Amino acid sequence: MTVKSLILITLIGIVAHASPIVEEAAASVIEEKTCSAVDADGTCIEETDSGDDDDDDDEGEALIKKRVNTKAKAVFSSDDDDINEYTHKYNFECTDKHENCATWATDGDCTGEPAGYVSAYCPKSCHTCGSLAKKASSNIAAHEICKDDHYQCSEWSGMGECDANPNYMRKYCVRSCLECYDSTSQFGVEQRMPTEGEERKLTNKRIGETVAYMKKVWNDNEFTKVRHKCRNMHEDCTFWAALGECESNEQYMKTQCAPSCYSCDLLDVKHRCPVEPDNVCIWEPGDLNTLFENIVDNADGKGEYEKFNPKALSRPKKTKNGTLVEDVDINGPWIVLLENFVSEEEADRLVEIGKQQGFERSADVGKEKPDGTHDSLVSESRTSHNTWCQEPSCYEDPLVVPVIERIAEVSKTGVQNSEYLQLLQYEPNQYYKQHHDYIPHHQDMPCGVRILTLFIYLNDVEDGGGTSFPLVNNREGIVVQPKKGNAVIWPSVLDHAPESKDGRTEHEALPVKSGIKYGANAWIHSRDFKAAFAKNCH
Repeated sequence: MTVKSLILITLIGIVAHASPIVEEAAASVIEEKTCSAVDADGTCIEETDSGDDDDDDDEGEALIKKRVNTKAKAVFSSDDDDINEYTHKYNFECTDKHENCATWATDGDCTGEPAGYVSAYCPKSCHTCGSLAKKASSNIAAHEICKDDHYQCSEWSGMGECDANPNYMRKYCVRSCLECYDSTSQFGVEQRMPTEGEERKLTNKRIGETVAYMKKVWNDNEFTKVRHKCRNMHEDCTFWAALGECESNEQYMKTQCAPSCYSCDLLDVKHRCPVEPDNVCIWEPGDLNTLFENIVDNADGKGEYEKFNPKALSRPKKTKNGTLVEDVDINGPWIVLLENFVSEEEADRLVEIGKQQGFERSADVGKEKPDGTHDSLVSESRTSHNTWCQEPSCYEDPLVVPVIERIAEVSKTGVQNSEYLQLLQYEPNQYYKQHHDYIPHHQDMPCGVRILTLFIYLNDVEDGGGTSFPLVNNREGIVVQPKKGNAVIWPSVLDHAPESKDGRTEHEALPVKSGIKYGANAWIHSRDFKAAFAKNCH
């Protein structure tokens, strides 16, 4: 009997270790999404906007496929007459997938650390055919093994809690923390082996070299932070690596095919994306209050903000020099309304571009990916739709350029400090529940944290759709109503600690009751966001 099959090798992964006794969740995790109370230094688990699309990986994969197709026409399917009892019972082929399997088994690698990658593709030499076949026969069992035990796990992972609170997270949020792998997935996506020719020889050679590399990963302390997430994310990683793609398409391959490219260390985003000494934060303590006093009080005497008729909806009780502010009884964060920030023509053009590009469901920061960046997470806490002004057709538009430059001028930052504009659409009953714009894992990254938000209203709304700040004014809150051309600006950080979150500026996009709301978000960072974005370090 001949079985037509695709030869698969399970390449390189991680042994799923038994966890020690799990302690109670550390205090760094688990609060509700919104704060019940905060002071100036209050922190809480919050949902934050992911800020960017996840198209880079798809583009990298497409580039490789196009180039590889010009290099080699590898064949991946073959006929195999070696049918044994495991094939009959479980449709599993009990054969070794590498010429060194017998040697590795003799050396004790079937049970060594990590044993998983050897026992998985050397089942004959390791005598593991039966156990692997039984596990491979049930996708349901695999899903039951690798799952989260709490619905907020992906959100907490996005906040960096897998490392901040490992005792809890790596037991109860194993999927989001990349901790659990069954026998068919623990080493990444199953890899395809060419069946003939030079491509097979090169790929086979790469396997042996990768085995040696992964032994080092599992035994060297320098890889402690990354070994559990060093996986091949595509079935052709090894084949591509053998053809030189680790060098030709470095950004994609070294994170998505880390075992095959010997680049597990780069999965530590702090290693891959270091903050260079000259990449300093643009704010020092005191600069936040200086900016807002110049905007609202004309403290520098230049009068450059008067054209916007600025109005402080919330502010500190005292100025920088300690003078009490008249008629301000509550010590609040800065929230300032700017009138006629954009012209009617500029507002209409931004709405038009949004419609041309197409609005899609908005997303928040989701679980951490193996490369240290974060997925987007669509949740019921946010039902708006958005698109991004990150193509030249948008950010080089003659009516958009002045808006981008005006944001930089008003905030006294550079264009490079701002994320690409996010264009938003809220239809009736759509909203964004209480959240904060500060993203903790940005603190040690080249982009720096979000220090300011400037939101522009691009149209008048018939009813609803206001921006609420529920924690200010002794928790009575304030609501900014949409008015075409106006903008509201507020900080995400503290004046005395401009890298630390100010929990008081949590806010909410209230549901639109009638009509449609259009807006534009500008998030301004403490370091050069655009350069970090170009390197996938955001």
